[in-house]
Amino acid sequence: MLDAAERCSSMEVAVIPENQHFGHVRDIQKAELCYGGSLLCCLDVRGQLELWDPSDREALPVAVEGCFRDFSWEEVAAHSSEVNAFSLLAVESQNHLKLLEVEAEQSSNISLIFVCKCPADLLLDVVTKQDQSVCELQSVQVLSFAAGRSCVMVNWNWLLQLQWQQDEEEPKVLSCCGVQLSSMDRQTAVHHCVCAETLFILSAVGFISIHSITDGLLLATIDLPAYLTPGLAEGHATSFCLVQVSADLST
Repeated sequence: MLDAAERCSSMEVAVIPENQHFGHVRDIQKAELCYGGSLLCCLDVRGQLELWDPSDREALPVAVEGCFRDFSWEEVAAHSSEVNAFSLLAVESQNHLKLLEVEAEQSSNISLIFVCKCPADLLLDVVTKQDQSVCELQSVQVLSFAAGRSCVMVNWNWLLQLQWQQDEEEPKVLSCCGVQLSSMDRQTAVHHCVCAETLFILSAVGFISIHSITDGLLLATIDLPAYLTPGLAEGHATSFCLVQVSADLST
């Protein structure tokens, strides 16, 4: 495990041994390792969500019942590496949010425990109170999930912060704000991420807009092609697809 100083300038890589389940890689739309563990969650093109431990050759994947569009593991501190229960927030095809607890130990089956759910109607009601012209949920995406708090983007331009509690049937809505984007910005956006209460929106042409997640205000913009060397930029159609930001916003 890297110490704090090394993590600022390094990237940790999980080396996974060859496994029979890699035959389905071509169908995987999104894959993510849980924080502080070896569980891998995969979402395929059919909307099926599967969990398995790639470090255990004998382990079989466990499918989550339902059809899904997105998911996110809850972030945990590095010192919590001994924990064998992890929280997973998933977006169902009907735009409901489902919180699951995943338990796994070496050489034992993975167990899934339903914790609570946020109905799509609740999300729509919250947004409608801000803008009565919104009449349906077209998309729901989990941008971050840490310490029981999630940041969710609705219809590509609404940010909701939700607080999840183990003993509550539904999450508590902490805030809701609109992100001022033009229709062109929404159409060209290819990736969103949240870090340190800040939203980063990347377009395919390399334009990043930076917003506050508390009020949606535009804080700054970055034109990535402007930083390319002249020789590289000329005659090359550079396309971007992913943005990742370090916890201290320095990288």
